[in-house]
Order: sequence, then C-alpha cells, then structure tokens
Amino acid sequence: MHKAIILSVLSLLSLSALAQSGNNPTENAKKENSFKFFNTKKHPEYFSDRASVTMADGSTKAIADVKIGENVKTCRNGKSVVTQVKQVDVYDSPSSSLTAIYLRPAYESMADKSKPTPALLLEATPHHLVQTNKGRKRMKELSKNDILYHFEPATGVVSTWKVGVIQANARKVSKAYNLETEEGTYLVGNMIMAQ
Repeated sequence: MHKAIILSVLSLLSLSALAQSGNNPTENAKKENSFKFFNTKKHPEYFSDRASVTMADGSTKAIADVKIGENVKTCRNGKSVVTQVKQVDVYDSPSSSLTAIYLRPAYESMADKSKPTPALLLEATPHHLVQTNKGRKRMKELSKNDILYHFEPATGVVSTWKVGVIQANARKVSKAYNLETEEGTYLVGNMIMAQ
C-alpha cells in the first residue's frame, strides 16, 4: 500500500516538474527524432564531421552543422535540384575506418595534361553508397576507372570523374555524420552521394 502511494506521489511530482519547466513532451519527442545517435550499426554509412555538404544556395557547410529541415543541393538527371534534410545520423566513436577515393576528370585531354586538374578526395565508410554511371555502388565496391558525378555550383555543370586511387582504412574519426534527404541523394565535396 505504501509503495503504491509513493509511486503515485513520485509520478505526480515528475509531471508537475515537467509542466513547470515549460517542456512539452511532444516537442521533446520531435527534437529527439531529429537526430539518431549510433554507437554501433552492422554496416554504418558516414562521413567525417568536416565533410563539406553543398547547401541549396551553393554555399558549403560542414556536415556536423547541417540541421533537419535545411535545404541542400543534389542532382537528378544531370540537373541541380534542392532537397530537404529529413534526418541527421550522428556516430560517436565509430568503429569503421574511412575509405579514401581519389578522383581525376574522366575526359582529360592530352592538352590538359600540361596543366593537370588537382585530384578530388572523397572519404566515407566502405558501405556508403555513391552514384556512379552504372547506378549506386558502395565505396568498397568501387574499382579503378569507375565514373562518379561531380556538380560544380558556380556553373551548374555536372561532370564525370574517374576513380584513380582507392585507399581502404585511410583513417579513423572520433565523430561522424550522415544525412537522409527527401531525394535520397545529396552532395558531399560536390560529389553525388546516395542513401
């Protein structure tokens, strides 16, 4: 009997404290659903916290600073489109190392060789999906000469880049992030990433 009374009083005190603090349980649930925190996942997909995401206005922002509801750029059928971020996944002390992919322009002519274009670096987990000319592939499934798509915000041009060097287990990070968007793709380092 005493236990039932004590539990009832504690429940009422908890509800009263919650009401007085101005916290709305529904609002808190919405905030908690904004981010998913993962310590382990069978096949995690993420980027370093400094990975550069292309925003709707063409500016870039570190993936760690991107929020739910913000608009980011992606590409569909060779055209730039805007998509909204639905979810931000956060990984504390992730277990997988990042895979580094170095890319070169796919159609660099002999004349261009005198003034070579710097290689692009793309880092993500081995299981992360990227958009290739043969459909979506995981980073670990890429091979030399696979073609990925790069969007240039200043010109609006989508160009093709060829995989050159692939470095598995390139580095570990202490915190990592991934996004889910309405389109299912977004730009990291202006490369088209898939979910």
